[in-house]
Amino acid sequence: MAPIFECIIAGGPQHGLICRRRWDCRRSAPLAVTSEDGQLCLAAARKHTSATHTRIILLHPHATGEQFLTLLVA
Repeated sequence: MAPIFECIIAGGPQHGLICRRRWDCRRSAPLAVTSEDGQLCLAAARKHTSATHTRIILLHPHATGEQFLTLLVA
């Protein structure tokens, strides 16, 4: 079974958006999402919640420190 990643975007037009994805462990590319404004949001923090679930905060290039820290605390 492929692991499930719960991704939360920090900053940008989709701040706070949560999406869930299955991840193919054989891929070597880093996890990233393109936001509605075309900016690339890259993984900035990760927390393993179980053997098959992981939470990741994706950081928008224009995110503020406050937006990022708010999601870290949550």
